[in-house]
Amino acid sequence: MSSTMLFTPIEIGNLKLSSLLEGYALRMLKLRDEAAHAIARLQNLEIGTLTIAAHESAALYLLPNAILRFLQLFPDVKVCVKRGRLEEIPHMVLDREVQIGFLKEAPPFKELKSVDVHSDRMSLIASPKHRLTGRTGLAVKDLDGVPFVVHHLCRSTEEVVLRLFRQNGIRCHVVAELWSFENVKSFVMENVGVAIVPRITVMEELRAGSLVEISLPELNSHRGTVMILRDDCISEAAGRLIEIMRSKYRRSVTTSKQRPSPLPESAAYESGTQSA
Repeated sequence: MSSTMLFTPIEIGNLKLSSLLEGYALRMLKLRDEAAHAIARLQNLEIGTLTIAAHESAALYLLPNAILRFLQLFPDVKVCVKRGRLEEIPHMVLDREVQIGFLKEAPPFKELKSVDVHSDRMSLIASPKHRLTGRTGLAVKDLDGVPFVVHHLCRSTEEVVLRLFRQNGIRCHVVAELWSFENVKSFVMENVGVAIVPRITVMEELRAGSLVEISLPELNSHRGTVMILRDDCISEAAGRLIEIMRSKYRRSVTTSKQRPSPLPESAAYESGTQSA
């Protein structure tokens, strides 16, 4: 071996390997630190995605203001809202396709936690030009033969309307079957007919005067909304949204528990398409 050789080939190879491993180790430590930082940001709701499945009236009329408040608190969290049918939403939560679901009543799955977040009632609406506008002391029997428009994709709302007429032994004269509450409102504004809808869907129009509400005692029934989520996986984001929803709509839920419900809700999980 030459006296001028400082390292043997084996030693040189070991030094190169050591240098290579040191580089990998430093990169792994950096990745660990980045992962820990990302997890901390997720836990503090600085980043991430909150996924929600909701029926029509919750998605369009209940969630926007609550989501606005949520994003004001956590501006870097992205919210993804998917519209779903009532019978699909529990399975979307169970399968972890979404973190939170919105339904009308608690589903029969022990793996899911349910939280009451809002209470509404049904409302008879009409155009300001309709002949029933301004009438007092109106009863269901006075609606015999009056043209109605209905949301045929919302089975539970449609069933409330039809059952109300059946119970009073009169005919519901349906002149239009439509596919959304926005559609229904447009037809009512044009005086095609009257409609019975969840009151939350027409709050803006009632305030503006483009629609009027006709008092009907038989419609004083509770229509609830519940949030559902997996009982074994309640994320920080889900917990914060629950707080926001309950704070915003606490009065409606409290009031509903004090009010009788003369019209029982139809089953939320009957077969067929249900959207709102």
